[in-house]
Amino acid sequence: MFKEIRDERTFNGILNQIIENIQNGSLKAGDALPAERTMAEIMGVSRPAVREALRALELLGIVKPVPGGGNYITEDLDTWLIEPLSILFKLNNGYLRQNQQFRAALEREAAILAARKCTPLDAAELWVILARLDAAEDEKVRGELDRELHKKIAKIADNPMVYSVLAAADQLTENIVSGTRDYIMKKNNSAREVDDQHHRLVNAIINGDTEQAERCMSEHMDTIERYMEEMQKKS
Repeated sequence: MFKEIRDERTFNGILNQIIENIQNGSLKAGDALPAERTMAEIMGVSRPAVREALRALELLGIVKPVPGGGNYITEDLDTWLIEPLSILFKLNNGYLRQNQQFRAALEREAAILAARKCTPLDAAELWVILARLDAAEDEKVRGELDRELHKKIAKIADNPMVYSVLAAADQLTENIVSGTRDYIMKKNNSAREVDDQHHRLVNAIINGDTEQAERCMSEHMDTIERYMEEMQKKS
């Protein structure tokens, strides 16, 4: 899995080998990495150098250390971008509106791609989520189903980068304004408005109508932004 580092900087060489092993499937989500001493011996580097690289991957959310139990590839590689994006957002003095605009652009692209790639099985799963949303009465449950619907659309889009960055942007929004979905579901008539948008969006995706899918998602993202701004004013 690993080999001696020769022509690269030590830090870069260690990082590159771990990432390459994730990319080619030799290391999968949840897998344990070899012990630091073993990695150092195989690569011909010092243990502090290995530890430094592992620490960098931990900060990126790719490696998860377990006290007394070694280092593991994170279980959820789809969301590893959350922490780096959060740091970047803060460094650029980002505001909620900017993050939402970023997320909206990704959601529109995901809707377009999903409309092109939706299979009968995908369509059935989308309808199941919608049916559960329609039947649910608890705001928190509905909020989670809303998140599940958007994740499913991003999965159907079948673009790992769009999915990962979208998951990070969505989580960042939730970190900034906690309970956005719950708030929308509690508002008079807003839940009905959002449900209608969801149904039209899913119909467009299932029918392969990319233009309508993009329009529906844009309308939905505008609605979410409106309620988020309302929440901020009340806080």
